[in-house]
Amino acid sequence: MTDIKEFNLVDVKNNSTIINNLNNIYKLWGYEEIAPSFINTLETIKGRGVIEENEVVGIVSNNSLCLRPEMTTSIVKLTSTRLINKKRPIRLFNNGIVFDKKQNNKNFFKLQEKLQSGIELIGYDTKYPEIEVINILFDAIDNINLKDDCNLCLLVSTTKIMDLILNKYKNNNFEEIKKSMVDLDQDKLSKINIDKDDKSILKDLLFTRGEPNVVINKLKSIYGSSLILEEVQFLFETLSKISNKYGVKLQLDPTFQPHLNLYEGIVFQLIGNINNNKTVIAKGGRYDELVRFFSPNEKILNGIGFTISIDNLRNLINEELSDKKKILLLFKDSYLIDKGLDEQKELQKRGNIAILHLNPCDDLTKANLIMKENNCNEIKWVK
Repeated sequence: MTDIKEFNLVDVKNNSTIINNLNNIYKLWGYEEIAPSFINTLETIKGRGVIEENEVVGIVSNNSLCLRPEMTTSIVKLTSTRLINKKRPIRLFNNGIVFDKKQNNKNFFKLQEKLQSGIELIGYDTKYPEIEVINILFDAIDNINLKDDCNLCLLVSTTKIMDLILNKYKNNNFEEIKKSMVDLDQDKLSKINIDKDDKSILKDLLFTRGEPNVVINKLKSIYGSSLILEEVQFLFETLSKISNKYGVKLQLDPTFQPHLNLYEGIVFQLIGNINNNKTVIAKGGRYDELVRFFSPNEKILNGIGFTISIDNLRNLINEELSDKKKILLLFKDSYLIDKGLDEQKELQKRGNIAILHLNPCDDLTKANLIMKENNCNEIKWVK
């Protein structure tokens, strides 16, 4: 079963506008464009356990190849080969389609094409590269003509907080507890054989999310002060200043973990909420271990990035009205076609959209019909 995207001229136009706007922002921050291959080797995807083999779209003619489920892995691998001598940090941006494969209740696989745009910041010699990346995310979204009532919220967590929560269960139902927490499955958590008081704490944490300092203080009251929580608190103090500037709400969710086993460290989602209809606009996080896997000799082992879902973002933008004229050129006699071509080129040089109808027309009613069919707003007669 395949979710085939039909061509829609309005969607294609909006996609192009969004991507162009995003690219312009990326470039202003010093990022360079890269185009990862559509085809990955399974070895690359599975090497760091990024995604399960049954979730990737394989190529029938060669079982060792698959269509890319995400772009970060191949970009990080590229920095360890063709870009090995490029000065760090490496700032890259990309646009393109990724391929998603999910199994439904009837054991059928649904294939989806998803259009994405994003950046990768690799090898930055700083403790908190996420400050730059999240700043760029806010800046990029701020330059898209979003609807006024999007109510943007950045949901943030870190895999280190989950490690802190699960530390005492390493030898006791670790994977079951982790899955229950990530899935917010209170029923499954109730059935796990662990201490009653511990279980009560975990159930409480399932519904603990909100203002970062409040959540961090609650975690401190349970687990005591720790370097992990101190670092998270410092990071949020900095991010809150940026988010306030862009009008984005910050929320800390200790149990939030991404689907892909790609990130270690900070993870985040930018969510739009219109009339309680939540839409994930962007996802991202740190992937230091992925950099280590492909470049064990790298001096600065950090990497972070985000991807923006163009398909989701498109549904949250205001339709932009073009201020360009769209002119239909008509002539009554065929010998005027050469002059019409010259006038068309002259109008286009001035920034107008100009369409030359190549058949003679001497009927005003028909001329208006042709103008409507071509979505023009003005007729110019070639004389």
